[in-house]
Amino acid sequence: MSLFYCTECKSLYRSDAGLMKEQSEESRVRWIDCLFWFTALVLLFGALGVRGLWTAEGRWAEITREMLITKDFFHPLINGHPYFDKPLVSYWLIALTAPFTGMNEWALRIPSAICGLLALWATRRIGARLWAPAVGRLAGWILLTTYGFMFWARTGEADMANLAFILLAVAWYWRRRDLPNFITYLIFYVLMFIGAQMKGLTAVIIPVLVVLPDLLVEKRWKHLFSFSHFGALVLGSLVYLVPFLYSHGTAQGYASSGLDLVFRENVQRFFVPFDHIEPWYAYFKHVPVLFLPWSLILLVAVVAWIFSPNWRKYSWHSRWLGIAMALIFVFFSASGSRRSYYILPILPFCAWFTALFLLAADRSPWRRVAVGIQSALILLITLAGLAAAVAIPPVSQRLNIPIPGLVSLALAVASLLSLGSWVLVWISRKGLSHATGIPLRFVPLLATTVFFLGAYFCVIQPALEGFRTEESFALEVKETGRTAEEIAFYQQSLENVVFYLDRAPPYHPVVSNSLEAWAYLVGGPNRVVILRRRDLPALQQDFPLEAQGYVAVGEQVFGWDKDKKIGKKMVAWGLDDSL
Repeated sequence: MSLFYCTECKSLYRSDAGLMKEQSEESRVRWIDCLFWFTALVLLFGALGVRGLWTAEGRWAEITREMLITKDFFHPLINGHPYFDKPLVSYWLIALTAPFTGMNEWALRIPSAICGLLALWATRRIGARLWAPAVGRLAGWILLTTYGFMFWARTGEADMANLAFILLAVAWYWRRRDLPNFITYLIFYVLMFIGAQMKGLTAVIIPVLVVLPDLLVEKRWKHLFSFSHFGALVLGSLVYLVPFLYSHGTAQGYASSGLDLVFRENVQRFFVPFDHIEPWYAYFKHVPVLFLPWSLILLVAVVAWIFSPNWRKYSWHSRWLGIAMALIFVFFSASGSRRSYYILPILPFCAWFTALFLLAADRSPWRRVAVGIQSALILLITLAGLAAAVAIPPVSQRLNIPIPGLVSLALAVASLLSLGSWVLVWISRKGLSHATGIPLRFVPLLATTVFFLGAYFCVIQPALEGFRTEESFALEVKETGRTAEEIAFYQQSLENVVFYLDRAPPYHPVVSNSLEAWAYLVGGPNRVVILRRRDLPALQQDFPLEAQGYVAVGEQVFGWDKDKKIGKKMVAWGLDDSL
C-alpha cells in the first residue's frame, strides 16, 4: 500500500457513463478551479496596498524609487548610499509594476502576490502529477490558507519570489525528468538562477537538494554526464552572473559589490554567521508557526509516517516527499544564520504531505484523532471570534482605545460565515463536497480559515492602520515643505521615512554624532534631524548648554504606549520654531 494512497483521488475524473457525464465532470472541475483561483485572488490582492511599509519593505521600496529616479538599475542605493544587500531582479519586478500603479505600496507588493499565485499553481501541478488531482487541489488550498504563505505573499520583499521559482524548477523537473535533453536542463537552470537573482542561492540549492534523491535512486544521475547538460548549466549560470558582472564592470566608484554579496549572504552567513543567530532547534518552532492553522495535522502526519510499519511499501513519490522535507529542514537547521522566513520553501512540501495524509484511503486512527482535534480547535476559534466581535466595542470604550468598528464587523462576519459552513456540511451531505472538490469533513476547516484570513489581512489590518504612525509622521514632515538638504538623519537613514519623504537628489544628509549634528543644525535655517526619541540624549550631549531645541514634528504617541515603544517613536528635532 502506498503512503496515504487515496482511491477517491484516482477515480475522481474517471467516468464510464458516456460523453455527457464526462462533460459534466469537466464543467465541475472548471467550477472547482475557478472557486480556488477567485479565493486566491481575493486573499492575496485584497487591500494589498492599503497598509504602510512594514520594516524591511522600505529597502525594496526606496531602492526601486531611486532606481527609477537615476535610471540606473544595476547599482542599488538608499538615500544615495550603495546598498547591495540583495540581488537585482526583485527590484526590477517592482520597477516594472510602478508605471501602472505609481511607486507606492501596491507596486511594492504586487510582484510578491503574483509570485504567490505562481507558487500555488506549481503546488497544484506537482501534487496532481505525482499523486492525483485531488491531492494537488487540497495541497493548494492548504498552502493558500497557511499563515506563513499569506503573510509573505502580501509582503513587498523577495521571499515569495524565491519560493515561487524554487517550485517552478521542481515542477519542471517532474514534468521533464524522462526527457533529459538540452531544453530540459536549460529551463531547469534558468528557473533556479532567476530565483537566485530574487534573493539568493537557496533558489538553486533547494531544487537540487530535493531532486537529488530521485536522481540517485532512479539512477538518472548518469544522464548528467553529457555536453547538453554542461552547456545548459553554463548558460543558466550566466543568467545569474551577468547582472553582477555588469554591475561590477560599470561601478565607477560604486562602493558595494554584488559579487561580495553572493559570498557574504550565501557562504559566510551559512558557515560563519554575522547576524540572525538563533539556536539550532529554531525551526522546530518556526515551521509550526508558519504552517498554522494546519500544524497539528502536519505533526500527526509526520509521526504516523515515521512510526508506520509499512513505510518501505510506500510509493516512491511519497517516500521522496518525506526525504525532501527532511533534507530541507536539515539544510536550514545546519546553517549558522537562522530566521523564520528562511525556511519558507518547506511549506509546499508540508502542504503535499498533509494533503496525502488527509486523503489516504486507509482508516487511520491517527487521521481520525487529528481531524477531530483540528475540527474542535477551528470551531473554538469561530466561537472565540464571535465572542470577540461582541466584546471589542464595550472593552475599547472602557479602555479608551478607539478600535475601528470594522474590526468587530469583520470578526462577526467571518465567524457567522464559518458557522454557516458547518451548517451547510450538516445539511448538504455530499453536495457541498461535490461542488468544492474537497472531502466533506474538510470543508468547514478550510472555509473557516479562508474567512478568518480574509478578515484579518483584507479588513482588520487596514482598519488598524491608524495605530501605525510611521507613514503619517513622514508625510507630516514632508508637508512642512523642507527640502532634502534641510532634513537630516541621525547615524543612519531610515529607509521607510526616506521613501515617504519622496525627495529627489540631492540626498538627505546623515550625521554620525552629536558634533556633526550641531554643525549641521547651525549651518542653515529651518533644518531638522530625524531620529528616535531614545537617541535624543546622545544627539544633544555635545550641544552648548544654552542651546534650545524642540520637536518640529513628532510621531504620534498613544496613551497606552509603554516607555519602550515611546522610545522607538521618531521625531524631527530642530533648533528653532520656524517651519
